[in-house]
Amino acid sequence: MEKIIEFSADGLYVVNHEGLTLFANAAYEDITGFKREELIGNHMGDLIQKGYFDQSVSLLVLEAKKRISILQQIGQQKKDVIATGNPVFDESGNISMIVTSVRDITQLKELTKELTKAKSFLHLNQNRYTFSTDGSDEQVIFQSMLMKEIIHKIRQIAPFPTSVLLSGPSGSGKEVIANLIHQLSDRKEQPFIKVNCGAIPEQLLESELFGYEKGAFTGANHDGKIGLLELADKGTVLLDEIGELPLALQVKLLRVLQEKQIQRIGGTTTKQLDIRIISATNKNLKEQVLSGLFREDLYYRLQVVELSIPPLNERPEDIEILIDHYFSYFCKLYNIEKHVSHETKRILQNYHWPGNVRELKNLVEGMLVSVPSLTIEPVDLPPHFNIQHSQESSPTLKQRVEQFEKRIVHDALHKKNTIRKAADYLGIDHSTLVKKMKRWKMTKEE
Repeated sequence: MEKIIEFSADGLYVVNHEGLTLFANAAYEDITGFKREELIGNHMGDLIQKGYFDQSVSLLVLEAKKRISILQQIGQQKKDVIATGNPVFDESGNISMIVTSVRDITQLKELTKELTKAKSFLHLNQNRYTFSTDGSDEQVIFQSMLMKEIIHKIRQIAPFPTSVLLSGPSGSGKEVIANLIHQLSDRKEQPFIKVNCGAIPEQLLESELFGYEKGAFTGANHDGKIGLLELADKGTVLLDEIGELPLALQVKLLRVLQEKQIQRIGGTTTKQLDIRIISATNKNLKEQVLSGLFREDLYYRLQVVELSIPPLNERPEDIEILIDHYFSYFCKLYNIEKHVSHETKRILQNYHWPGNVRELKNLVEGMLVSVPSLTIEPVDLPPHFNIQHSQESSPTLKQRVEQFEKRIVHDALHKKNTIRKAADYLGIDHSTLVKKMKRWKMTKEE
């Protein structure tokens, strides 16, 4: 019998009617990392005080005089176990000893957690909180120097888990840039979750981000819910429209970034978190900080690296290749063959694109599916294109030189952290640069 007990796969632990340890088998030693010599002869209460256990099922059985099972973390590696204490009664009905079986469920718990996460991802794939990372149209297409510098910097920072803030107007491609950062990092095989902070109602945003325990509030799922930040563990989170995040949640997000831990709503325990935060905004967060709408400490946590994505009209060199790319992409996608006339392309190249790359992409798709002829002519463009074309003649040499000059000044201001340094870099007087900026209504932040 002693040999059978010794070779049991479950850990077995025996105490007498007073709570003194009588026996522990080899499996118990393997599970807990404790040697039986340091346990036998010691009272369970003393062992708890010495830090061997946080609680004792044996003492609970002695008090309740019935079989009891508990979940607990035990041993030097804090393994998750099910401990079941079974009372052994003598002929008088008194407890003579308690035999406790201990089963290691650490692996089972990890498998359950992964299954829960898999189910959550399946649910996320059908709602607005996800962001596809493998779409063939989600490419960074460029040839301008502005974008070449940005891509060069992305290749430098992508391997590191540092926070990145993407600023720029709507439709300029911030999501595509975030996708590229994730794909170039060592997290590319891990989750990449996009959260639109402006699209989720404020009262739901906290539970979506942080999750909640069962019964945390009225209407909560009876099983609780894993939050999006927890789901992204080991991966990347894109917080789009970060400027819309309520102040109360800014405090909680800051705590997550500082402590690298997360606690669900209604929960009492914290979980270690390893996520990379990429934030995106079309607002000036510095101005929001000054007006009290955004926390300064959170701003500097998110803005470890800041990339300013320029609007399309500041990188006109990219317009033609973007037009060609999206025409080719949608022709292949819809299995059609159409062309753009030279005059149509010229109008598109001179257009100011207030909606940036997103507007261009949507326009190309719309024209390809709605224009019946094989060649897209200026008459096929939406009315506002032709109105602008009729009102604006082709730019003069002077206008083109000024556009080129503006781009050079913009690049210098982007590279240097002060206007004076930018002027030195350009080889002009500080006052001359200030005058040009005033004439063009250009600011250092832009």
